[in-house]
Amino acid sequence: MRHDYTDSVVAMSLLALGAEKMLKLTIGMSERDQGRDWPTKKVMRENVGHRVLKADQNARALLDAHAGTVPGLLDGMKTQVAADPVLPVVLNALDAFGDAGRFHYLDVLTGATPDDESPQTLWGELTTAMTVGDPALLADIKSTENYERGRQRLNKEITDSLTRWWELYIAAWRTGAIGDEAKRYAHELALEARDAR
Repeated sequence: MRHDYTDSVVAMSLLALGAEKMLKLTIGMSERDQGRDWPTKKVMRENVGHRVLKADQNARALLDAHAGTVPGLLDGMKTQVAADPVLPVVLNALDAFGDAGRFHYLDVLTGATPDDESPQTLWGELTTAMTVGDPALLADIKSTENYERGRQRLNKEITDSLTRWWELYIAAWRTGAIGDEAKRYAHELALEARDAR
């Protein structure tokens, strides 16, 4: 991402929606593996809604229900994800966007006073939280000559964090920690671009 003001709406929309859907699928697959029905729309709305943090909290707890075929792999990945200082900041921003921020400009267009923060503000809070604790990154982002280097590093840290988190869920699906049905569909969560033949 190069320009926070124009790119943040697209980035927040895609990341929040993708995270929400993957987490809800994880929750639903686990329910089916336990012999229960897929959660109803009402149940999902009440228990998760569009809250990425709540969905992650619910889905991540499921990763401990079954060891899967490679428990050491999942344990190592869970430890890495839990120790990641960037992930909570990113998920918090996606949570705020998914819960209310996505309606910000619709409120503006209807003349209503938005009661949420704009996607740009949410993204700005995310990038500020990341740069404040890293003087070298902050210096790069603030300087004209090193801005591009700082922006690339910031983008990489966000991408690496979300990728590690996403790959934890892929591994849980692949190894059967979410159940046999999820195992069959794990390839659908892959982040790699598919060859469109």
